[in-house]
Amino acid sequence: MQIKEIQNREEIFQTFNVLAQIYDDLKDETYVEDILNMMQNGYKMVAVFEDPKIENGRCIGVAGIRITRKLHYKKTIEIEDFMIDRKKRGIGVGKMLLRWVDWQAMNLGCENIIGNLETKRLESQKIFSREKFTLDRFFFRKNS
Repeated sequence: MQIKEIQNREEIFQTFNVLAQIYDDLKDETYVEDILNMMQNGYKMVAVFEDPKIENGRCIGVAGIRITRKLHYKKTIEIEDFMIDRKKRGIGVGKMLLRWVDWQAMNLGCENIIGNLETKRLESQKIFSREKFTLDRFFFRKNS
């Protein structure tokens, strides 16, 4: 397995199938442009790829982060997207992604790392818990 920061259109497109497992309304025809627009506003994406000899080196895990400043957290990395291919869980992909986030926080001088997950994403909640994240706040949403 190899972890790599995503830099170009081809790499972005390779992450689509992983994130499509959690976002039902993700559209492959607009996905790359959406991510590129997010990157122009500070979004960073990293992915774990399988060994090229195994399944042609396809993407098996993705994390998307943004550096933010919050009154109560100060300079912070916010994990906006986090997903491991359902067929590749339990082999250390989540740990690799979160170690990369830790490294980013250290290099960028962030005081905290926060992540927001849907309440139904129990597997990801377990990974965050194992990696010493604590439940700190509730996130409420209202459709307009």
